[in-house]
Amino acid sequence: MNILILSSKIPYPLKDGGAIATYNLMAGLSDIGHKINLLTFNTKKHYLKPEDFPKDKISSESIHTIYTDTSPKIISALKNLLFSTKPYIQTRFYNTGFKNKLEYLLQSKTFDIIQIEGLYLLQYIPFIRTKSTALISYRAHNIEHKIWSNLSKNEPNILLNLYLNNMSKRIKKYEQTIINEYDLLIPISNDDVRFFKNLGNHKPIHVSPVGFEGSSHNNITDNKAGKHIYFIGSLDWLPNQEAIIWFIENCWVDFKKQNPDTKFFIAGRNAPAHFKKRIKYHDIIYEGEIEDVSEFIKDKKIMIVPLLSGSGMRVKIIEAFIHGKAVVSTKLGAIGTKSIDNEHLLIAETANEFVEKIGFLLHNETVYKKIIANAHNLVSENFDIFEISKSLAQFYSSNISE
Repeated sequence: MNILILSSKIPYPLKDGGAIATYNLMAGLSDIGHKINLLTFNTKKHYLKPEDFPKDKISSESIHTIYTDTSPKIISALKNLLFSTKPYIQTRFYNTGFKNKLEYLLQSKTFDIIQIEGLYLLQYIPFIRTKSTALISYRAHNIEHKIWSNLSKNEPNILLNLYLNNMSKRIKKYEQTIINEYDLLIPISNDDVRFFKNLGNHKPIHVSPVGFEGSSHNNITDNKAGKHIYFIGSLDWLPNQEAIIWFIENCWVDFKKQNPDTKFFIAGRNAPAHFKKRIKYHDIIYEGEIEDVSEFIKDKKIMIVPLLSGSGMRVKIIEAFIHGKAVVSTKLGAIGTKSIDNEHLLIAETANEFVEKIGFLLHNETVYKKIIANAHNLVSENFDIFEISKSLAQFYSSNISE
């Protein structure tokens, strides 16, 4: 098959869940013999020199990037709030250069599938229909309005609360408007399937989680875990900022009283200045953007995921499982990972539960080893990118032939 993938940001380097989700599937489809073209925004925030994109999976002539600055701006956000009904974030991804490049590709090449990564590029569907007969698949990374709705509920600032709530309602309306405009729906988790069905989706659905190459071959017996805990994720993503601040302000002092020798390490790119100020506590170490995930986490014992907002799938949890690290997460954070509480990870919903369960894993080596072994097997059985790519390709082929 010839597959064109549209992405709102260049899916490399592999330092956040969105990039990993897009790149790994793209590479997996390529590995099993399908021809891939990528058209992606190369944004100011996540800029990558096109020549630095890996060429081992996709040739350089099949990678098409459009530079743009999608950063939010106060004046344009205010104009959008007052004079538009569209979600502001959606308008930031409408770009004439991107549309022109898309037109060129659709006129110069024939595609069987056009796979759209995420909600905000679905606005190009009407244009695509005028230029191509390819089937359009929507790969839904998240239920976007839920992220904004939960952020609103947890935001103490009244004005920001009102704005987030307004954007949540706009995004939900857009999600309702766009339903069934695509031909195929590719959610990342079964939990998201229920939302789309309730919204009225009647198009074919295939769940395609984030997969990892060779995930079943990592040797967790080499795990050199110490006594420290960590968080890793994109720190320009509001739910991650919210999660870390909540944990520090509600759990850290009590946790340190009980575990004085444990430190908390935080890694992630694009952390805003105000966030860095709020995480300055004793024995909390902010590493910023890191080059090597394996190197960063090798001497850490437990990953925490105190997520209060968001949807989709936490890719970093699967990474932790692969590297033989235990995870303590909220139920929301564990969505999409197929994890069972007390078998693959520990679920904590309150500050007391986080303090108690992290401490429990730190001091109970037998339970710790059992959980990381179970989690490693879970990944081997469910998140191998070869099997995930093969299954999706079969789904595509069956729908093309109908």
